[in-house]
Amino acid sequence: MNFLGLQILWADFGKATAMILGVAFSTLLMAQQAAIFVCLMANSASHITSAEDVDIWIADKRSDYFDDPGALPAGLVDRVRSVDGVAYAAPFLRRGAIVDTSAVIEQAILVGVDGASLLGAPQKMLYGDMTSLRSADTFIVDRRGYNDIWPGEEIAIGRLLEVDGRVLKLVGVADPPSPFISQPLIYVSLSTAALLAGEASPSFIVARVKDPAAAPAIAAAIEAATGYSAFDSKAFGQRTIDYYLENTGIPINFFITILLGFIVGAAIVIQTFFLFVTENLRHLALFRAMGAESWPLIRMTLVQCALVAAIGYCLGLAAAAWFFETVPGKVPAFKGFYLPAGVVLKTGAVVFAVAIFSGLISIRRAIRLDPAIVLRG
Repeated sequence: MNFLGLQILWADFGKATAMILGVAFSTLLMAQQAAIFVCLMANSASHITSAEDVDIWIADKRSDYFDDPGALPAGLVDRVRSVDGVAYAAPFLRRGAIVDTSAVIEQAILVGVDGASLLGAPQKMLYGDMTSLRSADTFIVDRRGYNDIWPGEEIAIGRLLEVDGRVLKLVGVADPPSPFISQPLIYVSLSTAALLAGEASPSFIVARVKDPAAAPAIAAAIEAATGYSAFDSKAFGQRTIDYYLENTGIPINFFITILLGFIVGAAIVIQTFFLFVTENLRHLALFRAMGAESWPLIRMTLVQCALVAAIGYCLGLAAAAWFFETVPGKVPAFKGFYLPAGVVLKTGAVVFAVAIFSGLISIRRAIRLDPAIVLRG
């Protein structure tokens, strides 16, 4: 019976192809947009999660997330160091800055790190060494920021850039994960940051602990001892992601796109399969007249739906995988984006659920209809 169902399916190749393409389009749209959303939200905490040498972040209680830094007193770092379990603590600066070349004036993000420990500095360098920041009036820029400041030019270590009214020398190019805010990242030492115009007070205090497993407990002890907010890296990263989820329109926009993909794909599959079953009522009625029970017909229809869903899902997923395999390497805005396994599995569950649902709706009429009426017509 199942084999006959497949023969009936492929006998109308046009409708079978339409259903497969509908499933493929729905899969592509849902998987692609869901993956972009997941990666985009993860990028909002990329600096936190990529700073593997930092275990705890201490912030002003009025700071809701990483991109909303406050101004902390310089003496706070000594109070943090005095808490049991803290191996080392250092100030960390993050604020806006103005970079000026002969061709462009651009907004940038200034990141000031402790020159002795370099806590919170990027871990991966493309050119140069992070320790070069210990020299006076030097800076390191991220790869994407270099392209923004000097578009189309080859990387040249040693070139000069005016940052907040002071000329600094480029000593390296870093390769951190893509930030949520797409502005150049300018890394300097805190001693260099103090020479620039603008705020020089620490935005955060970053700490490394003796036992990383005890970081949440030590963060609670720091908060109790200092009166400032303290989070382990995982909690602070999640706090930043939650802020963007709850206070921006990004989740709603992506949800609408994903929902549209689901609705369009589901409508195509349900309508096409309903018409397919309607046009094959004579075959189904003949099976009923020959004594076939309802369950074999339902099973035959579900096999047809499962095959259509499997082929369409694989095609759509292949297109989404191709997108994330090729585009992030060519478009800087998509750097580090990938197709998460959770998105693949959940998209597959939705696609197969829609296919099975469309099959059950379609076969319902054939089961309830009297075979004699169909055969006489």
